Amino acid sequence: MGSILIWVAELLVTFQNFAMTLSGKSTLLRAFCSVSLLGVVSWSAHAQERVSCAAFQETIKGTYNFRPAQLANQKERDQKSAAMDRFWESVKARTNELLPCLRQALEDPKADAWFLFDGSNLLVSLDPSDSSKNLQIKNYTATNLEDVDLRVWVRTLAARGVEGFDVSAAGERWLSFPKARYFLPEHGAFEVNVFTGGLFIFGSMDEALATPALVKMVNQSDHPGREVALAILLDVNTHESLQFLKQLDVSRIPSRMRMEVKDELTRPALFKPRSNPKTTRKEFLDAFGAFLNGDPSVFIGLITQVSDGERDVVATLTTEDLPLIRKVRRRIIAGGNQHSIAFYDSFTKIIRTILRKNESKL
Repeated sequence: MGSILIWVAELLVTFQNFAMTLSGKSTLLRAFCSVSLLGVVSWSAHAQERVSCAAFQETIKGTYNFRPAQLANQKERDQKSAAMDRFWESVKARTNELLPCLRQALEDPKADAWFLFDGSNLLVSLDPSDSSKNLQIKNYTATNLEDVDLRVWVRTLAARGVEGFDVSAAGERWLSFPKARYFLPEHGAFEVNVFTGGLFIFGSMDEALATPALVKMVNQSDHPGREVALAILLDVNTHESLQFLKQLDVSRIPSRMRMEVKDELTRPALFKPRSNPKTTRKEFLDAFGAFLNGDPSVFIGLITQVSDGERDVVATLTTEDLPLIRKVRRRIIAGGNQHSIAFYDSFTKIIRTILRKNESKL
């Protein structure tokens, strides 16, 4: 690399000296020399970048030359973890130079699956742009799920879902993965299974994105995630999801699911609106807005003051407020624990009640 730079420097000096002799020469000749000089500089920059990225690729191969699931013992895991830490720190120390190389490596369809997962996390930490997050979602979907921390995988995808990204392809991977389960030790070793993990992913997404993906799986009789997809779809409660359920041929689904579909359509669980609400519509809207802006204190205050406040929500809010309620529900389920599920169920029942209340007036 040093010899290339020395040669380029010598060539630049030669061009500069030659240009100085052209003070009395034609404008066209001087212009030619200027353009040629710029071309050499540009070529030098690209050549240096190629060499730098080539060396970076070798570093990646030397660092991500293993599968986490196949490491024999804790000593090996510690060694590989330390090597990845050094890799992260080296990229952070030379971000301007190496970020393009990192992105290029992560866009390589032949890249190591474990690197796609870990490297995508590094990319988003350095450049949290939409393009980086889209690449992360793509690589998360392609990675080997046996090697990754499933909790990190699910929670990250749920975070992207709340941000408005389509994570349905990754969600389908989860519903198709035979070992789709992990535990939350800080929550009493709560088990996240294929349904709850799927709820975290699809529930965090905009319903307009989640519904078609779930419908697609339900329509595939041999899809391994079909029943779970249908169970999640039952909670979506949009006009589109309900219309699909009404047209669904229940004779082609397992008998244990038929009653759930029938109940959702004919005798859904609803909240009874309070005749004299204790909380106003404005108070709820303000609390929900603050929650979405990162301040849950007002929302928690309402819950504390009125334990059955859902009855006031369905008494005061209307279909006009459903988009906001859905956003809150998406943000809550992305929390990824059993408390998130409890709140999600409550908000689903609120949405269901408001929708049915509106239908009864038509």
